[in-house]
Amino acid sequence: VALLNASSIGLGMTVFVRVWLKGQDEDTVQRFIVSVQQLGQVVECHLMAGDCDFLLRVIAADLEAYRRFQAEHLARIDGVSSLKTD
Repeated sequence: VALLNASSIGLGMTVFVRVWLKGQDEDTVQRFIVSVQQLGQVVECHLMAGDCDFLLRVIAADLEAYRRFQAEHLARIDGVSSLKTD
């Protein structure tokens, strides 16, 4: 385990992202998990029961960097229906 000070490496912003998938079948869920594992900005990924399908903890330099990451990566994952950042 490596513990890092996120702000000292330029990633001082943490956001939580709720993710809804187009389906909850095994292929859609597995595709999402594999895709998220390749994204270094996602530091936690939780399968949820209830309102959304997944809860992600994402780190970024600032709000603009997160918005870029969301548009260029998260929103393009096959099977993602919608995202909400808290």
